[in-house]
This record gives sequence, C-alpha cells and structure tokens, in this order.
Amino acid sequence: MKKIFLFVIAAGLMTLNSCKKDDLGGPEIQTLSVIAASPTTVIFTGNILNKGKQQILDYGFIYSPNPNIDESNGTKVSLGNNVSTGQFTTTVDNLKLGPLYGYNPIVYARAYIRDEKGTAFGALLNVNLPVPSSSSISPNTGKSGDIVKISGKFYSPALKDVHVTFGGTEGTVIAASDSEISVAVPSGINARHGNQISVTVSVGSSSVQANTYFTIFANIKDFSPKSGAISSFITFTGDNLPTDYYYNGDIVVKFNEITANINYNNTLQAIVPSSIKEKATVSITINGKKTVLPGEFSIVLPEITSFSPESALPGGVVNVNIANFASNYYDGYPQLKFGNGDYQYANSTTGTGFSYVIPANTEAGDYALTMKFGLNEVTTAKKLKVLAYEVTGFSPEQGAPGKEINISGSFIKDVGYTVYFGTVAVGAVATSATNLRTTVPAGINAGKLKISVDVPGKKIVSPGEFDIKGPTVTSFSPASAIAGTILTIKGTGFYPGDYWTTVKFGTIVAQAISVTENTITVAVPSNLNLGAMKLTIVTGGQSVIADGNFTATN
Repeated sequence: MKKIFLFVIAAGLMTLNSCKKDDLGGPEIQTLSVIAASPTTVIFTGNILNKGKQQILDYGFIYSPNPNIDESNGTKVSLGNNVSTGQFTTTVDNLKLGPLYGYNPIVYARAYIRDEKGTAFGALLNVNLPVPSSSSISPNTGKSGDIVKISGKFYSPALKDVHVTFGGTEGTVIAASDSEISVAVPSGINARHGNQISVTVSVGSSSVQANTYFTIFANIKDFSPKSGAISSFITFTGDNLPTDYYYNGDIVVKFNEITANINYNNTLQAIVPSSIKEKATVSITINGKKTVLPGEFSIVLPEITSFSPESALPGGVVNVNIANFASNYYDGYPQLKFGNGDYQYANSTTGTGFSYVIPANTEAGDYALTMKFGLNEVTTAKKLKVLAYEVTGFSPEQGAPGKEINISGSFIKDVGYTVYFGTVAVGAVATSATNLRTTVPAGINAGKLKISVDVPGKKIVSPGEFDIKGPTVTSFSPASAIAGTILTIKGTGFYPGDYWTTVKFGTIVAQAISVTENTITVAVPSNLNLGAMKLTIVTGGQSVIADGNFTATN
C-alpha cells in the first residue's frame, strides 16, 4: 500500500508540473481545447491561471503532427508578451504540418508561457483534421487549358491552400468553396491523347484522389510548315498529342472543309489534300469541338519540269517529271491529258516521275501536256510531237512459211504488234523505231497476198504484195532403208522447227526430227509395209510430194 501511494503522489506532482512552472511563484497555464475548423485551420484555446512573479517574455501554442512537443519540436504560434490571466484563443488557418499520411491526420498541441526563468506548458491535446472528399469531375474529359469543376466536401478552404494535380502535374486553381473547386487543366501532363489520368485534390496537407479518372485530349495549338506542296505533310504541335494511330480515330483534320488523312507515325501529321486550291485554313475537331489553328496553309503549285521523249507515236509512253509534289499512298497520283483529250491516271516511276500512254486515237500533231492535281492544273509551254504510224515496205518480197520478214515504217521500239499475211495473223516485234521483225505464218497456201500491220487505233496495209512460196523437194537419201534409219530430205521452203513438219511414208505419218529451211531429218517408221511408196512432206501447212519412191526393206 505504501508503494502505491507514493506512485499516486508522484503522478500528482507530474500533473502539477504540467500546469505551473515551479512552486516559487512561476506562471500557470492550461490547454483547454484544440478544434479543427478545416483541413488547414485549427482553433486553439488556452487559459492563464497565474502570470507568476517574473517578467513574461512570450506565450501561445505549439503544434505538431506528432506528440513530441517542447521548446525545440513543433511549430510555435506566439501571441507576444502582453499577458493577462484568463482564457485566450487564436486561429491558425495555414497549418504547417508537412506531408501527412493516412486517412486521419492528427494535430497535437499544447499552450505555453515563458518568463525569465523558463517555460511552462499546458496539457497535450489533439484533434483529427477533417479530410476532403471528392465525388465527381465535370467534365471528365478535356484538354490543357480547359476549366473543370471538382465536386465534394472541401471545408471552404482559402484558395492558396488548394492544389489539384492531373497525373502528377499541378493545375491552376481558379475558385474553391465548401463543395466545389474550379481548376484549369495544366500543360505538360505526361500522357497521350485518350489516356485516363488520376486527379488529386490537396487542401493544406490533406489529399484525396478523385473517385473518377480524367480523360486527357490533345490540345493541338499550331502546325508547320505554313506552305508546301500538295500531298506533303504538316506536323502539329501542342500538348498530349497521340504518338501512334491507335489514338487518331477521334481527331479530324480539315483544310477548309476538306478532310485530310492523318499520317500513321510517331508524330501527329496530316497530308495536304490535292483537292484544295491556293490557301486553306486548318482546323482540328476533337470530341466534336472544332478549333481553327493560327494562320493559313499556302499551296506551292506543282510544276512540270521535263518530259521525254519529245516526240512519240500513239500508244507510246511519255515520262513526265514534276516538282513541288509529294506523292504518297493516301492521295493517289496526278492525272494528265494530251491537248484537249481526257485525263488519265499516272503510273508512278519515281517519287516525282510519272508515265502516261498516248491514247491510240491521237492524231498526229503537237500537244500541250496538262497535269491535274485535285483542283489545280498546270500546263507545259513546250509541246509533245505526236507522230503518225507508217508501213512503207517489207523484205524479202517472197518466202515460204517460217521465213523471217522485216517490215519498214514507223513503230515503237521493243513493242509487239500483230501482222497479217492476208487474213492469217502472226506476232511481230519492233527491233527499232523503223523496223518490225516477224516470220511468215504457217497455214498459208502459195500465192500473192497483202501484208498489213495492226497499230493502235487502226490497221495499215503495206504497199506491194508478198509472194508465198510452197515447199520443194530436190532429193532424199537413202532411197531404201530399214525401220529406224534416219532419212534426210533436201529442198526449199521447209518450215523451221520439227513441230510444224511431218513426213508421210505412203499413208504412215512420222514426225520430223529436225527441220531447217532446206533440210528435214526423219526416222523411218517401224510399221511400214515392205516395198516402194511415195514420200509426202507437210510443212508449215503446205504439202509437197517428192519425186521417186522410197523403198522399205528388212
């Protein structure tokens, strides 16, 4: 019992020391209350019981986010040295607590009074600061510079105590009340167009994250260059631009009222449409909101720098080189017309080179070339000379099927044509601009006929007639042989190549082994009846019977 009593006495002495400095006439002070008015404001109330006998130097409160409070620890709120006994109250509306962690931040405080001999403290009290809450963001989508409103419970804070961050980047708070905070979405948010980001509201040292995410949109502010060729690229600058095509779907770029294609790249770009003329305003529509960007885009008109050849036949190809044009996949190719003809699309040969076919029905003459780029047209001052096809003759003037023939005239080198011997067609190739090479086709009877050439748009008949010669046999050997023996037949007008030549031994047909214009080799068939028989040569569709008989032996 004695030990317990002593503990109570000691405890009572400790309590007494918390209220008065010493027993020699020191000051006495009490901490009466600590009341939280908001996350940044606390009302402190104390009571001076006795000023003591010494001169008072200072009194007030010390507060801290932890209970370890003394002369050296905590934030001091001094009320001066003009002291009178009784209650005193002060309001601190800009608490300096540092970062607070957890959902129930606590402020510890105690009153103090200091004289020449030392400092007396009141009891240590604490209070839980109210934590702000957020219920919604309106709108929950937008771009940098937009004003959004955050609803919730914020305890009517001072504007300077409110901070709002979007994905870690602080915005500019415009207004704050008990239930609503207005803030401008900041620039520099580390997010791409279409990303969702968190929004955090801090009132003093207390923070709360909004219960919904904010979707950031691109804020496209300008473009460059301000002039360029059709189908070239312009590049956009601004905040939170998309970095790839996955985020491009809801961005619409227009030149005047013409929608442009967006280039799928790591930089947001658009392709200058070919259907604009001279100048155009550039606008961006995101989420239904249209923004006209500064300045205008000026078209640098394309220019035909050269074409070749400078003269050509109908059906020929003209290669055209142009400047101030950026060919790309999205906007197609320019069109071209010869004189007043119809426009035709190009075949690209290089990035700035295109090829066009002169229409087959183009008459001989000089033609300006006009290229069309959307609504823009450019015409050459220099003109293309379109020539006329001609067929002036052929040589030799006679020959059997299979004979090589050269036809003279005006043609396109290396181009294929169709040549008619009478009504029988055969292919031909222009070995030069003045010569066609072909062969007399098979299946034509001996006699004279006309040669004509199909050229684009018409058929030209050559002057003169070609004399088709039939085959002749001058000899064959051996005159008699057993089956399998190689027989050699000599003569003229044979169709070269074994496919077109057969030899009849009486009524038995054998395919030739080899054929030149003057020689045929063939193997004696094994199914011949022994004895003498006629040899009939069928070559190139014509037939000839050899003089004399061949005798099959065993």
